[in-house]
Amino acid sequence: MKKKLLTLFALMLFMANAYSQAVAYQAPDIFQCGNELFDLTAQNPIVLGSQSPDDFTVAYFESETNAIANNNIIQYPESYIVSEVIGTVYVRVTNTIDDSYDVSFFAVGVGSSPISYMNDFTVCNVFTLPSLQYGNYYTGQGGTGNMLMPGDMLYESQTVYIYNQDEEIDMCFSETSFQVTVIGLAVPSFLAPLEVCDENMDGYAVFDLALIIENIYMAMPPENIIITIHETEESAMQGINAISNPSLYAYTNVTPYQQSLYVRIESPGGECFEIAEVSIIASPCEESILSGTVLFDSDDNGCDANDLAATGLTVTCTNNGFTYYSGVDGNGNYAFNYVPAGASTVAVAPDAYVSFTSSPSEYNVTTPTVETDLDFCLQAEDVNDVLVWLMPTSGAMPGMQASYTLVYANYGSLPSSGTILLSFDDTKLIYGSSSPSMQQNADELTLTYSNLQPFATNYVMIDFTVMQPPTVNMGDILYFEATIAAQVDDNLSNNIYMLDQIVTNSYDPNDITVREGESITPDQAEGYLHYTVRFQNEGTANAQTVRIETQLDANLDWDTFMPMNSSHNYEIVRDDQGVVEFVFNSIDLPYTDADEAGSQGYIIYKIKPVATIALGDVMEASAGIYFDFNEAVLTNTATTTVEATASSVDFTANEFVLYPNPASDNITLKMQNLNGEAIVTVTNILGKTVLSAIVSSNESNLDISMLNSGMYFVTLQAEGKSITKKVVIK
Repeated sequence: MKKKLLTLFALMLFMANAYSQAVAYQAPDIFQCGNELFDLTAQNPIVLGSQSPDDFTVAYFESETNAIANNNIIQYPESYIVSEVIGTVYVRVTNTIDDSYDVSFFAVGVGSSPISYMNDFTVCNVFTLPSLQYGNYYTGQGGTGNMLMPGDMLYESQTVYIYNQDEEIDMCFSETSFQVTVIGLAVPSFLAPLEVCDENMDGYAVFDLALIIENIYMAMPPENIIITIHETEESAMQGINAISNPSLYAYTNVTPYQQSLYVRIESPGGECFEIAEVSIIASPCEESILSGTVLFDSDDNGCDANDLAATGLTVTCTNNGFTYYSGVDGNGNYAFNYVPAGASTVAVAPDAYVSFTSSPSEYNVTTPTVETDLDFCLQAEDVNDVLVWLMPTSGAMPGMQASYTLVYANYGSLPSSGTILLSFDDTKLIYGSSSPSMQQNADELTLTYSNLQPFATNYVMIDFTVMQPPTVNMGDILYFEATIAAQVDDNLSNNIYMLDQIVTNSYDPNDITVREGESITPDQAEGYLHYTVRFQNEGTANAQTVRIETQLDANLDWDTFMPMNSSHNYEIVRDDQGVVEFVFNSIDLPYTDADEAGSQGYIIYKIKPVATIALGDVMEASAGIYFDFNEAVLTNTATTTVEATASSVDFTANEFVLYPNPASDNITLKMQNLNGEAIVTVTNILGKTVLSAIVSSNESNLDISMLNSGMYFVTLQAEGKSITKKVVIK
């Protein structure tokens, strides 16, 4: 009896299991990278769990509705192709005995991570990352490290990784890498000329070329380079016909007096090379000096010791396609202490502001020689003309000191006396000091000068403190207006100078700026552009020599190049290719940490655009600054574009006339064909409105007696048009 009961109980358990409710267990999502074909049947054991495949069936559907209705079953689940990047598959588990069922679902998705492949690269000095079709650059594996961008420049050898990951399917990614080998050939762009004494004065000498190689080794380790010297640039480029007997370096020049040699500097494996040009000069063993005086014949009886020095003018010496410059000092003296052998022409350079005749007009000298009496006597008609300008000698940063140089000069032929006025924005600047001292009255500084001699140029060093944020912030503009008023002046066009300076947070002290700004009108293009190059020794020791090299733009008239001012004594050479070198020998320029103020310097030069300059033409200027034998510090590029004046929606110049200009108490406003009323607004250089009026006739009088001396802007607005003109109030 007991045995029968046990048998009946087992049968009941079997029946309960056979007819149990169907369960579709949850299966994991399936994601594949680059493979659209899925085997859904691989999910069968998971969705069944412990349910026997003999009693339960598994079917796959693309919608829940079909799964519940058991319609449109996926016919080939072992080779299913998903129709979307990420889709949903529904699975139905059905009990074959009682037709009970359950439905669950899981996601299927296809990711994509194509990758771009790169070969290894071996380059000279720098490698620029090219554009990628697929993926991004990284410095580490798996998309780690720093992300690099196409166009980034690599200066060191390294492994670069290309990594691409699907945005929706994390597990789908690809990676490759390539090696960049950068061979550093930082060849000095300027190799100092090798000069040897020419004992028999025939233009030939014996040169120790080892000195050239030693000069290069000062900048580059000898174990990293192979050096050969060639007589032509073509042979240097091809690496052939090098000068023989490299251990002797006893070379006699084949071109008399001055010759160019070409140095090929090559990596040890020959993967890359650079070419540098160096001059060898057979100079006379005796001194070659050309000097004299430049005087102004103020009493029209010839020049003598009682006449004035033509201080500030420039004397040029042209020789073998090069132009050398020497400024006339306070005693009227100039000198060229080294002139290469050959035919030389010495003359006083013409000046845009000073009209004079020179006697003699020039000297023609054959060097080597010593000539110390090459004197010039200048004559000019009686003219009264003074001018002024303001030059920033530092950046303007919030909370920091900003320095400026006020320059005023007598370009007339008669002594001058008068007053200089400098207006500044006292809401942004705090006046500190000036040398010589200027008198402050609110936002104006005043300096009285007397008996300023013809050709004389004077300087005033001025310091301000830029106010801190939020009063002054980066990007704000500081406005200045410098005005010079002489007792007698025949030319008022150069008596006012305006400066707009942008406030920065930090700046590169080695830069170049053009005073006229980013754009000029065709009328302005007939005058000079004024360039300033600033330099600062940011090294760790004093610089003994500073050399500035700039290439004059093709849209500039190279023959109008003229040096104007500098922080230290220098020599200037300009060649016939428009390359200008400013050389500060024995400058002993302190480094920044030792002497911040003393570590800085500048040069100023002017030059005119070519006569054929046209609208849209662009003039660019940049410079390389060399401190001793270090690599060049490259400045920014200063760009000036010739652009059109105001559009036709404004009044033309002859429709609105104001006079007198300069004025003192009243100005007359004359307008052509004025219909109705016009608004007249007077603003100062800081943009503040100081006077306004409404006029209704073609000729009106405006009372300006309450305004301080200085420059103002008068704007006429009528009939939807406007025009602005400057007026000087005495």
